[in-house]
Amino acid sequence: MKEFDTTVGSPLAVAQSLVITVGGTSYTVEPVDAPITIGRVFPAQILVPDQRISRNHLRLETRGVQWVAVDYSSNGVFLDGASVPSVFVTDGMTLHLGHPEGIAVRFTFSAPAASAAMSAPTIRTDAASDDGEDGWDDESGEVTGNNDYIDPGVARAGAAVAARRRELDIAQRTLARDKVMNAGALIAFEKGRSWPRRTTLAKLEEVLGWPSGTISRIRWGQRTEPINSDERTVLLTNSSQAPFMAQALEVAQDAVGNQIASLPTPSDAEYAQRVARVLADLRRLEHVASNAARSATAAAEVVPILSAVRRQYRQLMLQAARSPQATLGQQLFAARHRAELTAEEAANAAGLPVHALAAVEADEPVDAQATAAAHALLETLA
Repeated sequence: MKEFDTTVGSPLAVAQSLVITVGGTSYTVEPVDAPITIGRVFPAQILVPDQRISRNHLRLETRGVQWVAVDYSSNGVFLDGASVPSVFVTDGMTLHLGHPEGIAVRFTFSAPAASAAMSAPTIRTDAASDDGEDGWDDESGEVTGNNDYIDPGVARAGAAVAARRRELDIAQRTLARDKVMNAGALIAFEKGRSWPRRTTLAKLEEVLGWPSGTISRIRWGQRTEPINSDERTVLLTNSSQAPFMAQALEVAQDAVGNQIASLPTPSDAEYAQRVARVLADLRRLEHVASNAARSATAAAEVVPILSAVRRQYRQLMLQAARSPQATLGQQLFAARHRAELTAEEAANAAGLPVHALAAVEADEPVDAQATAAAHALLETLA
């Protein structure tokens, strides 16, 4: 980890919701969600499928009441053209990743009702109450912008809440009546299209009988601690997680399917950038589903979804390979599948480790030797 530089930027007076905008996509996160990582591949929460971006490029942390951006990359993080190892986040700040004019990441602080104005697709914070009886906001909580976007982590947490709510026989209107969360925002959350405010999460966890922070841990795939045996509920076990995990994966897969359906033709100038984002989402989804399928209790429900995700990925890679802007990785993937070679067989033919071939096909940075070997294999298969 690089040294924390207190000479750049200025501290914030109060920790606030942070809006992170990358390439027209905005994400709203709370201090309780920290740390947040921006990187090229999962497990980074915000994915940027660009070869200039490191796997874990920028980490957003909280230091007391301040948000801090810390460089974990090999290519650097730049503020106003100067490389910075770390910097206090200020409202309106823009950092560039990988180069002084590289990928732009803009930060703004969200006022309580500002999330509705975020550009699509946005993981929105609902407008349910802050502390105090007068804090209840009865707006619908519907998501603005592109409602087809589903964050797999939010979908996982929302499905878990829905499963637990049904287990306890708690109706959505009951939570609205008791001013825990309004019905529109709850529906959006359970479908993976919005993320509640911290105070709303605390109320939900109390009603559901979960320890503080459980919903956020489910969102980020972190371990959840069991509740003491004398409490009135039992936290999710592997067997009880399986149904909502499968449901969350199915919702996420459907959302990706909608994104695929809305792609322009491979000859369109915007196709390459948009298909790269969808392929990155599919790789992330495949990783989550593959891990879930390793559980004996979840396999029966998750394996069909994993199979469908892999089919989607294969078909989209083959389509992308027909684009005039097709990448080396997409072309190699298509050539390998036309030749009916497994990844291991193709890697052996190229004289590459399997992980290097996988990196090439995922358009991740590799050394010159691996790139040359991949080009040679592609020419042979062509």
